[in-house]
This record gives sequence, structure tokens and C-alpha cells, in this order.
Amino acid sequence: MSTIKEIAERTNLSIGTVSIVLNGRGNEMRISKKTQQRILEAAQGIGYLPNVSARRLRQSNARNIPAIATFWPSDLSSELLGRFFVGAQSSILEQEFEFEMTIQPYKKNQIHRIKEICDQGSYHGAILTGISAEEQRYLEEHPLNLPTVMFNRQSSSYSCAHVDTYEIGRKSAELFAIRGHKKVGTIVPDHLVNSENNLRFTGFVESCMEYGLELEERHIQIAPMTMEGGNAAAKRIVEGVSDLPTAIFFPLGLMAVGALPEFHRAGVRIPDMMEILTYGDHDAEKYSIPSLTTVKLPVEEMAAACIRLVMSRILDCSSEPKSLVFDTPFIFRESCGGFGQQIE
Repeated sequence: MSTIKEIAERTNLSIGTVSIVLNGRGNEMRISKKTQQRILEAAQGIGYLPNVSARRLRQSNARNIPAIATFWPSDLSSELLGRFFVGAQSSILEQEFEFEMTIQPYKKNQIHRIKEICDQGSYHGAILTGISAEEQRYLEEHPLNLPTVMFNRQSSSYSCAHVDTYEIGRKSAELFAIRGHKKVGTIVPDHLVNSENNLRFTGFVESCMEYGLELEERHIQIAPMTMEGGNAAAKRIVEGVSDLPTAIFFPLGLMAVGALPEFHRAGVRIPDMMEILTYGDHDAEKYSIPSLTTVKLPVEEMAAACIRLVMSRILDCSSEPKSLVFDTPFIFRESCGGFGQQIE
């Protein structure tokens, strides 16, 4: 088993200095950031660091409950945040776990900032949301020094709770084909246009080809992932175009809610002239007119799973990373395929 003495030998530092840093008191004792990082990397290299969180919890002067940082990127839909915390707080309400959670906003291309915050020793665990493929590669090459879980990303290095994003696009195209559509459209979130994580769009496009669905370039609109973005995309689709798609797949339900007024003003009756399928299942989709059929993203269930996964690593540092895959059922409403029923 790795020891503090071994870390001290590897770093050419005293056992006392190593012990202070691993106990999360490096800043308090004014040990330089460079030295702290050197110790943490050495400890990580010999598999010692997973014990740090548990040791902090055992200290008499430490907080009595774990502190978890949830990193939330600036370009991730804000409506997901409320749903995420509804799921996260269920562990407390059901008396499953007790913990503190802090939101840590960050901007894209600042993934190093996440590592800096985690290395400071203020948190016992971390949940990462909305990270890009490039950021994920960085974090797998430079692992964080505390128990970490990825939300809606698949990883072999970290525990994760995710859905099959490509499958969502595939089965959306399949539904349109089953319902007899020939000409379809979709919206592409502007921040995902060139992203490796845009598998939902890739699955939809490739499956449209497989099922013989016509997806013209003018019916693929790029827009911000907001209600305003959905409204602007719908306006571009209907302006000066007589040959409209008979079905459109929206990547976020609120974008479709924003698009409905434009379709109404253009005389496009939903679902008689055009069917709409969304992804997400926010409350607004249930109460729009018409109500919106969706592929459900189980945000609340996934958030609760993230809490269980990170807490299991905090409380048992020897546990292995786990990957949990969640189903994404259709929720049929008025905008596509009838309403009042739910199927897988």
C-alpha cells in the first residue's frame, strides 16, 4: 500500500510537508501552489489520492459532511440546472446522503480552471457537466485529484451517468420514417456545430439517409440553444419557402416552444401539416399548444445517480468507476404520433 513516506521520497520533500498537503492544509500553512501540485501529482501517480477525501472527512477540524462541486459550463442550457438539482436533492430528502453542493461556473476552453479548483482541496468530490470531447480527453490524461463523476458523458476513467446520444438521433429519424414522412428537418445548436459530442445530430442525419428521408441543407438550421434561437430558426424555415418539411426534430424542447408562434403566423398547422419531435421533456413542452412529443432525457434520475456515484467513491476510495446508461423513452403528445401514451 502506498504511504506518505513513499510520496516524500519521490518528491524529495519532508514527510511533514507531504502530510500537510494531503490533509488539505497546504494553503493554510503557506506551502506554494507549485509544491502542492507536485505532491498531489506524485500521490496520484502511485494511487494514493483517492484516500484524501476520506481522510479530510475524518479530521476533527474538517466539515462533518462532504462538499461536492458541480461544474456547469456557460453554454449549457440553464433550464437543465433546475432539473439537475431536483434530482440531486432527492438524496437528501430521502435521507440517503447528506452533503453540501456548490455550483462552479466555467467557460469553455478553461478546463485547467477545473483542475486548479479541485487541487485546492476545498472539495471532497466533483460532478462535471457539459464538457467537450477535447476537455474530456484532457481530464483523462490529467486526472482530477478527487472522486469525480461525469454527467451525460461516457468514460472509462471516471464514473458516469449517461444516455446513448447517437441512438436518440437514430430512433427520432426512425419514428419519422414509420409515420410516413419523406421530407424532414432539424435544428443544430450553434455551439455543437463542429463538436465531436454532437452525436445526436450525427445519428439523426445518418439514419435519415438509411431510412430514405430527405433532409435538405435549407432544412438544417443552426441556432442558439434557446427559445429565441428556436423562434429564429423556425422563421428562416418558413420564410419564402413553399415546400416545407413535414416533420422537424428539435434538440431542445424550449426551442420548439419558441418556434410554435412562427409556425402559427405562417399558417403551418401542427401536427396536421408538420409534426414536431423534441428532446428533453421540460414542463413547458407539456403545456404548449399543441403539447410536444419528446424523447425524454431523464435529468433528475441521472443527477441522483451522479450523487450516489460520487458519494460511493468518497466513502469507499477503493471502489471502481461505474458507468450507468439511462433509457430515453418517447413521450407522445399532440405534436407527433398522437398523445396520452408512452412507449420505449
